[in-house]
Amino acid sequence: MFLRKIVIIFFLILTVFSFGQCKTVEKGNENNKKPVSSMIQDSGALKLNKDKTMGLSIKKAMKQGDPAIYFEYTVYKIETKETVKRGTFRGTAIDWNDNTSLKLIPYVGMEQKPISENPEDVLTSNTHSQITIIKLNN
Repeated sequence: MFLRKIVIIFFLILTVFSFGQCKTVEKGNENNKKPVSSMIQDSGALKLNKDKTMGLSIKKAMKQGDPAIYFEYTVYKIETKETVKRGTFRGTAIDWNDNTSLKLIPYVGMEQKPISENPEDVLTSNTHSQITIIKLNN
């Protein structure tokens, strides 16, 4: 009988201790939530096209939890400083394709359900077919 009381008290203390270790989440109003941080980085370098008549300026931003980069790009004429094209893009890279066009490379993640059961087919698939080319009007 005495051993039974000790075992019951032991389990009771163990249960109280276990519940004491649980963390509670406090529900607060919208003002208490932390904002999602983003890291903004100015590339600092001007990319010139091959004949050096136009420049490409890029600002990069990364958002927490998103592996893709958010680009804000501006293309302008070097001599007149006139803006030719301005835009935003979510992907992995932006660069010159030729003298009058940009190459935008999108972020391509792994698809949820592969088309083929063979993993080698998924790895050798051509993801470069999704590259976007933007022609610039002069």
